[in-house]
Amino acid sequence: MATVAKLTVSNASQVDSANWVTAVDVFGPQLIPSSAERGDCVVEATTSPENSPAEWARIAWTGGDPVVGRPNRRLVRRMLPGRTGVGATLGGASRRIDVWAIWATIVVQTAGKRPERAKSWSAGTPFTGGESCGAFVVGSFSMGENARGQVVAVAQLAPSGVGRVISAAGKADLLAFRRQVTARDFVDGAPFASKKSFIDWAPDDSLPALLTLDPGPDDRLYDTDGPDLPAGGSRTSETYNNFRQWVEWAGVPCSNYGYWYFRARWKAQKVTLKDLGTGSIALPSNAESR
Repeated sequence: MATVAKLTVSNASQVDSANWVTAVDVFGPQLIPSSAERGDCVVEATTSPENSPAEWARIAWTGGDPVVGRPNRRLVRRMLPGRTGVGATLGGASRRIDVWAIWATIVVQTAGKRPERAKSWSAGTPFTGGESCGAFVVGSFSMGENARGQVVAVAQLAPSGVGRVISAAGKADLLAFRRQVTARDFVDGAPFASKKSFIDWAPDDSLPALLTLDPGPDDRLYDTDGPDLPAGGSRTSETYNNFRQWVEWAGVPCSNYGYWYFRARWKAQKVTLKDLGTGSIALPSNAESR
């Protein structure tokens, strides 16, 4: 008797025997470029014992859309977040899977108490502004005072419930919360070049200790960050930063950018400016103090 031996899905990652996850395929030009293959997911049934057109013609499908000329395949659209159940029955036996098309909405929290599941800033620095988001004056070993911008970027996954599926399958390592920065730093009135300053969109991912990538409890990811002023100046220090963040599933972007900024100035051992917010700022070509 012919049966369905297995179901596989193109353009998606298998997380367990019953669930596959893929990034939403955004219609039109992609805001975040990706080399990943675009288009619908294809669910393909392998039948036993022959895996032949004669066996495929007898498959009774539920969910998805037919593929003309390929009775062993079904299309699953992934232009919007959602969960699609696809089932195949042959010889009185059935196999069923869910295909999850996921998308993340990013909100950058720049004020208020740190979300409970987000990591504390103390995991990354000895000097913090407490357990709230915002711009703070903090201690410094060498500067007397420093300025710190404490933020938590929050990525809300859709559709609801996909976080539990990913977490239960132990596949949170396929999620990434990425960040880049374009910065202008000045010390004692002169440009202060570094691996992140005066470079357009330099990599700036958080250390693992500051990331919460298990979405199980609330379908959310959290990234804690706390930029500050560059050290090394005897008179002045200035920093101006634009950040952008996004989420990836299996290396494929599954969000748009979330933007935020931080700027600060220091002079004569005192912080003279500390400013943190969402969006972007104009970055200066020269220092305020020279």
